Amino acid sequence: MEWYDFFLYATASALVFNKIFFAADDPAVGTLLSLGTFGVGFLARPIGAVLFGSLGDRLGRKPSLVATLILMGVATTGIGLVPDYHTIGVWAPVLLVILRLLQGLGAGAEHAGATVFAAEYASPRRRGLFGAIPGSGLYVGVLLSSGIFGLFASMPDEAFLAWGWRIPFLISVALVAVGLFIRLRLDETPEFKEAEEHHEIVGSPLLTTFRSQWRSVLIVIGVVAGPFTATYAYQTYSLSYLTQQLGGSGSTGTLALTIASVVAIVAVPLAGGLSDRIGRRPVIIGGSVFSAAFAFPFFWLLHSGPVGVILAMVGGVGIGVPLMLGAQGALLAELFNARNRFTGFSVSRELGSVLFAGMTPLVAAALVVAAGGASWPVSSYVVGACLLTLVVGIAIRETRPTDTAPTPPRSTSVVP
Repeated sequence: MEWYDFFLYATASALVFNKIFFAADDPAVGTLLSLGTFGVGFLARPIGAVLFGSLGDRLGRKPSLVATLILMGVATTGIGLVPDYHTIGVWAPVLLVILRLLQGLGAGAEHAGATVFAAEYASPRRRGLFGAIPGSGLYVGVLLSSGIFGLFASMPDEAFLAWGWRIPFLISVALVAVGLFIRLRLDETPEFKEAEEHHEIVGSPLLTTFRSQWRSVLIVIGVVAGPFTATYAYQTYSLSYLTQQLGGSGSTGTLALTIASVVAIVAVPLAGGLSDRIGRRPVIIGGSVFSAAFAFPFFWLLHSGPVGVILAMVGGVGIGVPLMLGAQGALLAELFNARNRFTGFSVSRELGSVLFAGMTPLVAAALVVAAGGASWPVSSYVVGACLLTLVVGIAIRETRPTDTAPTPPRSTSVVP
């Protein structure tokens, strides 16, 4: 439900916000400003990771997950109510940025919290599968956001820009209600209860993370580089590229993203389950190689019409990223101890999001403008990030348990 909120903004920033909230004579400038506000949310995500990660490690996983859901829902609904630039002038983008920052705070601990929750309930031999399910839920959010937004985008342009784009944001209220109903009924994880019983709760999980497991933080940043960069180059920037550079239809891009999300919903847990059989490293390495190899064909396919756009999204979003993402949940959870797992996972992942996710659409747009409309710099950018993930995947030790007993996390998980 929360990723519906977060990715809904991504779609709207590529297709609508440049026209609604930014008065720029040059459409390219409006697009850059719009994508810049998308990136602002990622600047707040590490702060949210610290705040809600600490809450999750000190008071429990459940309270943190409830708090992030409420925050995201309020912010998303607020975005749907912000007047446009022509109504309140500069206050329109100011309010948009503030609400995007609140979204970022909530998202900062959401994926980590959900993954930690799932991994701590799973048996060691099925941790890959269970740890991947929140990643699959991420694509349910993408599916809902792109599908619903695409439905309203098919309206006549005048009606869509006047009020149609707001409806998907206001729908968030209903989704938050469903999410709260589920989360309030959950029990705390067994591992957190055990840590409480053994008085292993630490007063400063953040300090513990950077003092004793800083190597794991660096590993996580490297592991997320490829999937983050590819995700936001494809899911967000390519929609803008398709309409601004190629003159394509926004509904074509959202339809393709919807189809790719359906594929990804299945591919992520398959990759996670595969990591339980052959290890986390081989799956991440294979996904990195595939994604690097597909970066140039992705943009070539965008030039070949609607079928090519669908194939591009399925290959990049539906297969490449899920291969890297599927094994991540278990790996990242296994890199940290139960006493600081929520903080370590969320903070290190969100530091990676600042470097490789939030700014990717803005960087991609700037690269294309500098290259005179050519897409090869963006493809090269994606390749570089995937190669970083590949190198880290080769260097780290395997964290998959080799027996039925839980394997203690390794904070120095590099090859000696």
